[in-house]
Amino acid sequence: MPSTPLRALSVQSLRHSVLGRFVAATSVVAAIDLVTKAVAVFALGEHDVIPITEWFSLFVVYNTASAGSIHLGPLTAQINVLITCIAVGLIVSVVPALSAIDTRSVRALSLICGGAVGNLFSMLLGPEGVADFLAFRLSSNTTLVANVADFFLWGGAAMLGPVVLVLIRMVRAEQSVKARRNAMKLV
Repeated sequence: MPSTPLRALSVQSLRHSVLGRFVAATSVVAAIDLVTKAVAVFALGEHDVIPITEWFSLFVVYNTASAGSIHLGPLTAQINVLITCIAVGLIVSVVPALSAIDTRSVRALSLICGGAVGNLFSMLLGPEGVADFLAFRLSSNTTLVANVADFFLWGGAAMLGPVVLVLIRMVRAEQSVKARRNAMKLV
């Protein structure tokens, strides 16, 4: 089907609409994360611990490492900022294409990108590190401390599962069509 100016405008408009929704949702997610961190730091300070249950409590710790508390040497903060910026750029670049395949991808990528942007701003604005304040006791000597951005990131990644399945089915269908064409050429 030949491309017409009207069709090109329609595709461009749809792309801008998808990116607009993505940017709006990403901004809301990042704002929620930043507000919850500010409230936690203000309400808890650096020394208060509020036990909620036997396995869950609230207290602030500052993470200066990478995800999973991995230290990358003296340039950890700079590496984190660079990797986060690259990841956000990659996510933004695939949003329109993935949304054409599965609209659920926009929500999932908004959660991932919003969580990343929230943690990025925390890295850039606070020299003490990213404020984590949701503490889950996993065992007597292991506690996972996270923030809202982490849950947005994990939730968005989980939401991409069905999208990945759609992509796998599409790739397999494409491979099947190519295999049939090649088989027909040999006959």
